[in-house]
Amino acid sequence: MTAAAVRTRSPETTELGCRSLMRVFDDPQFATKIDQQLYSWCKQKNWDADLLTGPGVVDVAPGVTASLVRDQRQDGSTIERCRFHQDEGHGIWITEVTTLVDRDNSGWVWTDVYQPEGREARIPRLVGNILEVIDAFDGHHRITPTPIRADVDDVDEIYAAILDDDRRGFLFLAGSDDTMAIPQANWADYVKRLTGRTRGLANTYVLSPRATLALNTRLPESHRIREWSIRTFLPKPELDDPRDGVRHRVLSTGRIVNDTEYHLRDLLARAACRHSATTAIPRELVRIDRRLRELLDEAIVDGSAVRGPSTPVEAPHQTEESRVVAPTTTVPSTVTHRGSDTEPPSTSRLLAALRSVVTKVVGTADVTVEAIGRLGELAADSLMHEKNLRAVRERIHTIQSERNALEDRNIELAARAQDGQDELAGIRIELSATEAQLRHLRSELAKLDRGEVSWVPTAVSSDNPPDSFRDLIDRISEFERIVFTGDPKPAYALDDQNLVDWAIRTWDYLRALNDYCRLRSSGDFSGSVDDYVNDTPAGCATIPPGSHARGETKATQDHSEYGPLRVLPVPEAVDPSGKVFMGAHLRIAKFGSVSPRMHYFNDATGTGKIYVGYIGAHLPNFRTN
Repeated sequence: MTAAAVRTRSPETTELGCRSLMRVFDDPQFATKIDQQLYSWCKQKNWDADLLTGPGVVDVAPGVTASLVRDQRQDGSTIERCRFHQDEGHGIWITEVTTLVDRDNSGWVWTDVYQPEGREARIPRLVGNILEVIDAFDGHHRITPTPIRADVDDVDEIYAAILDDDRRGFLFLAGSDDTMAIPQANWADYVKRLTGRTRGLANTYVLSPRATLALNTRLPESHRIREWSIRTFLPKPELDDPRDGVRHRVLSTGRIVNDTEYHLRDLLARAACRHSATTAIPRELVRIDRRLRELLDEAIVDGSAVRGPSTPVEAPHQTEESRVVAPTTTVPSTVTHRGSDTEPPSTSRLLAALRSVVTKVVGTADVTVEAIGRLGELAADSLMHEKNLRAVRERIHTIQSERNALEDRNIELAARAQDGQDELAGIRIELSATEAQLRHLRSELAKLDRGEVSWVPTAVSSDNPPDSFRDLIDRISEFERIVFTGDPKPAYALDDQNLVDWAIRTWDYLRALNDYCRLRSSGDFSGSVDDYVNDTPAGCATIPPGSHARGETKATQDHSEYGPLRVLPVPEAVDPSGKVFMGAHLRIAKFGSVSPRMHYFNDATGTGKIYVGYIGAHLPNFRTN
């Protein structure tokens, strides 16, 4: 390793700008293919990849340092990372290519690009080259290097890709119809150019008119694909919630017609990069990432350790005080040959060994007092250097631990911020619709000469919303049909988020459940809570469509860990065991890993009550874990 390879880093900061993460299944040549593409990519950039023959750090071009770290894990898998640090006068750029290959020849390949502050990363050509030689997957669906032209036979696959819980990247869906005389080949080619910088970050389907129509029949109005537009489907859509539609942006026909191709291509690339860089990776890969960082730190520190000077130290100046140790000088009898019970070695052998060390380290064949003293100084310096290296290693370990904690926190905060923006957009849409309805009702009243009437409802205590979840739990008995049977602590913990809106929204949901239970138990309404949500009787409190889930998935209900968490208390009059499974729940908010929920059991036709068994952070399931 060269001295330049461990040179002092520039103080410039970098940030993750783009990440491609791909799954590979059952490919015996997986690692070889990645190595070949990496080698070719380096050659195209005029980097001397031949210097990187094994783990270590080397300079492969002026201003470009390459490092390779590798680890064989106990489960038989191999992890490896090639890292390229570019400091060529245009800011620091870092590209990392990481592979995990397990014993079954399956694994992961991911590419990270770190950008200088204020610059924008692009996914490197290397990712597209890799896609040409391996079958890569995002979740359970293939990632292709170019858009797929889809017909009606492909709709099942596309719909499954939309709902794939393991999908991490964008899904671009370009719609069409028969009303415009635009050849499908031309439209597909145009979409290919627009999405050209998202290879490895997203999958693109160009739908035929028949495919567009067939897919839209499966999607709710809020999530449909408009003709001659491109819709971006984020992971984990909630098709039963109309408000969720705002998350999945549409590049409209008007925007496509009026904007430049270059600008639109940039827009899609930036969005895909931003999403890829802010989406959490699986926990297994987080552990691998941190292990590889440790290995790189160790390689750099070990490379800076003094293993002896490459050229002899300047020989000490001979003085009158110095004298050459003569071969006949008596060696103290306490000097023994370690590791042997035989007679101590001869004086000549000891002197020869001493002369060899002095010659190698000090640079003189004369075994003088000054030379031996200098040898002692160097030994002391080496011990101090080893001590300093231990301190450096400990400090690096501490910094990495702090970085790991900050990364985890940053990922959670980014998810919460995005969820908050989506929630706010949904609320604004609801508010706009409510105001439109209010304007319509006022205009109808005006036609009846009742426009000036002041409609003031009769005040009741439950009209005053709670200011916290603690207040909500204390006052829940104000709803005569609602009984809280659960542990209040998870609800109290939500107050730590300092979001009063959650308690108010939960209160509104309780009001609606109370209205439903009153009508259902009296026989004035015969449907389920779902029916009530979708067609709320006049004058009753509402629940936004999509906020209510009638139950959990069968996989969650039957799971040995997740299922029992939803078995919650009820009076014995409801069930002799004192517990029932409460799969029905209301989504209070979407907020990262917290995303609070309220689970309940509907016994309106039995005891005439609804029992709330849990209010708190999202209970664990396959998504949250």
